[in-house]
Amino acid sequence: MNYQTKLKWAFISGITAAICWIVGDIYVAGFDVDPKNYPLFYITYSEKVDVGLATLMLEGSTNRLMFGALIAAMTATLFLPGVWLVYQYMLDRNTWYARGTYYLLIISVMLMPLGHAVFYFTGEIYKAIYNTDPVAHPYLLKIAAGFQKTMFITWGTAIITMLIAYLIFSIFIFAGKTNLPKWAGLISPLFLTIYQLPLKLILPPSELRGWIGAAAFNISYLIFFLLLWFCFKLPSEKETSQ
Repeated sequence: MNYQTKLKWAFISGITAAICWIVGDIYVAGFDVDPKNYPLFYITYSEKVDVGLATLMLEGSTNRLMFGALIAAMTATLFLPGVWLVYQYMLDRNTWYARGTYYLLIISVMLMPLGHAVFYFTGEIYKAIYNTDPVAHPYLLKIAAGFQKTMFITWGTAIITMLIAYLIFSIFIFAGKTNLPKWAGLISPLFLTIYQLPLKLILPPSELRGWIGAAAFNISYLIFFLLLWFCFKLPSEKETSQ
């Protein structure tokens, strides 16, 4: 398989992963919920839970949440050729900073599956609290607090790692250390995610707002790969150092 063919398959792999993760995000957390509709959490347990998280997935069926967790977690490895592709745009891939950024992106992919899948368990435990007798709530709230903490640690670490890596990659683009034009630093997944933030304020309450809120990071990944493929010349082996 020649180099250009590898690049094209890396694009296909990254795009496929982004689509699977968008679907997973929408299924597991793509809800636009008014917490006031759930007084048990909004009022009764407001000081014991994160009200927004506790109410987010109450309307999702078990099968829906499970599917959302699994389709993403089971396809995370498809992102690895995608981050290899990002590495190929470096002008000198032998430098410590190029390799360091590449390894940071690999680590972010490795952290993603658990950070995503734990949404399913968190959603299910809050559904259990909402649908059981109050006598069981103290114990279930304790379990929920552990699930929630695990979710924040795993998901937060994965997202922060990914965004730091793409901030560094954008800086490299601005500094002329890639074969992309300098303005392309503004279309890394970091900036594409930032551009979506106003939509949460502009869009009225709707399923669409919930979908965008849940899948913003992976929508950014999809747009990023598509822009690289269709708007910029593919790197060649001669243009970069092995």
